[in-house]
Amino acid sequence: MAAPEGEATAADGGGTGDGGDGGDEEALKRLEALVTDLYNFRDSLPTRDPAHDPTHGPTHDHAHGHAPDPAQDPLVAEMERTLKLMEQIHVSPEGRGRALVLRARALGVAPEVGGARAELALGHALKLDPALGVAWRQLGEQRWRRGDLRGAREAFGGALQQGEDPEARRLLSMALRAQGAGPGPRGEGPAPGGAGPGPGGGALRESLAQAEAAVRCDPRDGQSWYVLGNAHVSLFFAGGQSPGSARRALAAYAQAERVDPAAAANPDLHLNRATLLQYLERFQGALEGLSRAADLAPQWEEPRRRHQQLIGYLGDLCRLLETRGKLRGKRRRGVAGPVPLPLLGPLGGAGGPRPSPIAGLRPGPNPHRVVLGRALFSLTPPGGVPYTIGLQDGGGAVAAITVYNSAPNWGVAVGDAVGVAEPVLSQHLHQHQGQTFSFVSLRVPSPLSLVVNGKRPPGHALAPPRLALTNPSAMPDEATPPSRC
Repeated sequence: MAAPEGEATAADGGGTGDGGDGGDEEALKRLEALVTDLYNFRDSLPTRDPAHDPTHGPTHDHAHGHAPDPAQDPLVAEMERTLKLMEQIHVSPEGRGRALVLRARALGVAPEVGGARAELALGHALKLDPALGVAWRQLGEQRWRRGDLRGAREAFGGALQQGEDPEARRLLSMALRAQGAGPGPRGEGPAPGGAGPGPGGGALRESLAQAEAAVRCDPRDGQSWYVLGNAHVSLFFAGGQSPGSARRALAAYAQAERVDPAAAANPDLHLNRATLLQYLERFQGALEGLSRAADLAPQWEEPRRRHQQLIGYLGDLCRLLETRGKLRGKRRRGVAGPVPLPLLGPLGGAGGPRPSPIAGLRPGPNPHRVVLGRALFSLTPPGGVPYTIGLQDGGGAVAAITVYNSAPNWGVAVGDAVGVAEPVLSQHLHQHQGQTFSFVSLRVPSPLSLVVNGKRPPGHALAPPRLALTNPSAMPDEATPPSRC
């Protein structure tokens, strides 16, 4: 892969002068110490909201937002001071490429201000020494920040051409995942040498392959396990919600915590895992994960908001089931009593599933059974997943029907006759922060699995969920729950 075009002044890599390898090594150590001090200064500043921290780059696997004000941001001021100190350290022409990489690293501490200069410095470093894998990797990060996803992938591939690099593989996995779920052409991998999707392959599957390769490079690296978990979550939502993908995602997150104590303190890990657990209706774990993420990042609004939304949804659901949708008088009498069996429609008749009351079901799948009842209410949580129907059977028992993969414009009305074939029953009992949520649910993978007033819903009632990702000019927000669209 050819080195990118770039230009830099003599000061871009520190001053030039005599020195040879021994002098360069000492000078480079001094430059590296300055960069380390700069990042330590960044880490000493008050905690920023991870979802809007402009100093966080793609390695953090979440979105960033607002640009800092150079005149008021102490980090930008410290960056400029560090750059001036770096310019006073001299390296020979042979060491200048590595010095430019360190300069770019310093500029990357505040990418909204220093990103363009960092990319120029990296381009010049690669013209001097195209084998600098770390320069290719940093170049990919800079390109990603300004929205050039394809260029970023090519740069990460360039890093891998120079040798094995688990961080480059993690970043390539994330970039491919953004491509697979965001705008832009699918199936375009980096240039030969960095693995890209082969004929017929998908960006998300190649993203998984790159994450797996990063784990093989260093099985003790918790960040690689975390990225692998995210890759499995993306495949779960994009590939038919395979239980195997969900199990592998949860196992990868757990392994990240086991091998790397720092991973247990990663709020993104807890948020992303909670997203998956909520979709799997493992609400206890989802609540605990959202609460843990909020505790780890007190100024990050996302986990706190999602935590309150889930508590609100579960509370509303329990109250509506207990009060039979708050129906009164004639409306309540209208949904009481047995539902005529002809309203089973295609599920009725000889050879069809056997009608069963809710009380006659067992936890888990109930093959060859069908529940028929009346809709008491419908409930749409923030994000629309799952679309929830309160159902009362002929004996007066109630359950929540949680419908997945439904279009946002589809729904049922109070009093509709609803048939649920081969229901999957869960008995929920969750206790969290002094509240108890107890109810029975029947999970339905698709609205087309139901019969409403004797008929199957139309085909346009189906719309698979998608994992919402931000524009890759920043970083995919892999903690966003799937939406009904």
